[in-house]
Amino acid sequence: MSTADMDLTSKSFEAGLIILLAAQILSAYMGVYVQEIFDEYGKHWDENLFYSHFLSLPMFLPLAGTLREQYVRLNASPPLVLPAVVSSSLPLGLQKVLARTPESIFMLLLNSFTQLACISGVNLLSANTSAVTVTIVLNIRKLVSFMFSIWLFGNKMGNQMLLGAAIVFGSGALYGWETSVGIKRRKANEDGAAKMKET
Repeated sequence: MSTADMDLTSKSFEAGLIILLAAQILSAYMGVYVQEIFDEYGKHWDENLFYSHFLSLPMFLPLAGTLREQYVRLNASPPLVLPAVVSSSLPLGLQKVLARTPESIFMLLLNSFTQLACISGVNLLSANTSAVTVTIVLNIRKLVSFMFSIWLFGNKMGNQMLLGAAIVFGSGALYGWETSVGIKRRKANEDGAAKMKET
């Protein structure tokens, strides 16, 4: 089913919107909380990254059985087959390791590394900018990821999705312009007016 053919009146769609709204509100609250922590204790983004993930590990204990079953299924996938151009450029030892690695496990590891890069970037950004900036950047990143997946899997965007994408991108552009150009321009005008009053 393409995204253009989605039933926008279904209960599952409404539930999805409610979950998305709740996640956005909690994410915004967490951004403000992290900003306050950084202001009070210093901008140690790497410690925040470690503890926020380490302390959440016990929450996976009730799912241990399910996770074990899924890992067994991933491990039973066929071995990874790399294109000859790629494998020939790798060291022989790495080629042997990859040839014995199940394809699904490799994809899981690759996904984990990209997630690590993404969340490290978010934490570094949150240590150097405001919570509002982080939230807007994350919203645009999610939208780009969503649109990329639509393109990758051959779906079509409906009119409402196009409107939503335009609103998100437009809002991000306005915020970026305001923080990089608008504020500086007003400050320069205020400084110029203050100097004229002094003279």
